[in-house]
Amino acid sequence: MQKYHHLYHSFFDHYHKEEYWEAHEVLEELWQEQRHNDFYHGLIQIAAIMHQLRRGKVRGARKLARSAARYLAPYAPVTDGVRVDQILEWLDTCLRRLPTDIGIMGSDELKKLNIPVCPLPHL
Repeated sequence: MQKYHHLYHSFFDHYHKEEYWEAHEVLEELWQEQRHNDFYHGLIQIAAIMHQLRRGKVRGARKLARSAARYLAPYAPVTDGVRVDQILEWLDTCLRRLPTDIGIMGSDELKKLNIPVCPLPHL
């Protein structure tokens, strides 16, 4: 088993507890030390997308999905234990299903879009 930075592990721990904002914050701390690391930047945005979706913020989720795809695409298919190809498929699903003309949706309406949780590994 490969050893990763403790903040990287903490990101996944928070993410799988559905603590998306905390996951975002913890990995951002590591990213601040490695600002050139677009992989971390993309994962931070995945957690932010999940946070935005939970709050019904469709416009913000769409914007983050586009930029996350740009950051993560060079790291496909797999980087540091993460199936980036699966994340890119999930981002594509988000962009296809999230309406372009709505800024905020109620949770019941958002559930009807059937957007799953982004598939990240348990590290």
